[in-house]
Amino acid sequence: MQRPGKDDVERLSRGDATHAKIGSRRVGHRLTQRERELFEAAKRRGFLKIPVTGARQNLTNIYRLWCAAEGRDFIAM
Repeated sequence: MQRPGKDDVERLSRGDATHAKIGSRRVGHRLTQRERELFEAAKRRGFLKIPVTGARQNLTNIYRLWCAAEGRDFIAM
């Protein structure tokens, strides 16, 4: 599998079609407004901090793809 691009991951998180054809219809990727805020904070910090109330699996899916696009390790707390 080829490494996804950062722009493809952003498009996927908004529910748009990607150029690299990454993602799956069986796996959720579209983020809500609150999840988008957590995702943007994770990109700045370098790790994903999941709130106590939890978050949908979509957030971890997108952040995992973002880490693959950046070539860094996936870290979630």
